Amino acid sequence: MKIFSRIIATYDKNIVNLQGWKKVPGSTLEFLYMVPKKYKGKPVRIKDGTVIREGDSYYEIHIINTNLAKLDTSYGNLFIMLNEELRLIGEHMKKDEGEEYKAVLAVTLLHRLARRAGFTIKEIDSPVMRRLVSLGENILRTALRKEKDAGPKKKRVAKECWMSRDQVMSIETEQQ
Repeated sequence: MKIFSRIIATYDKNIVNLQGWKKVPGSTLEFLYMVPKKYKGKPVRIKDGTVIREGDSYYEIHIINTNLAKLDTSYGNLFIMLNEELRLIGEHMKKDEGEEYKAVLAVTLLHRLARRAGFTIKEIDSPVMRRLVSLGENILRTALRKEKDAGPKKKRVAKECWMSRDQVMSIETEQQ
């Protein structure tokens, strides 16, 4: 597994550098990257009524894979870390440089966790893209699995997880 972890770390570092991904501003956890994007696709309706249309700005979030070994990634703690990072993204969205962003998108196998956090869950429209993203996510999951979790795992399907600007900006944590 260590060889896979090294490959993932190299891949992660190169993608981050080439695409200019940034860590969530103000984060001490360093759990998520926040990537500015413009939407290209069919309109997406989020459960609070927000509609994301072609050309709208949003943040795509990605887990910082290289930091996972340093973090407690139990299910309950993942929820706490996600909530804290989303709260910080909401604070960033209130500033001038974050004003134009309408939503946050995560494409992930962890859609059950995302649903619990308040995301709207959507199937990935393209069957080919759904398979490719799911394959990549399952490879990442296997490569980054901690030794104690070494048993066989069910192959999951990645889904789009959307949260509107208003939802993100209204997140509070117990620390406040």
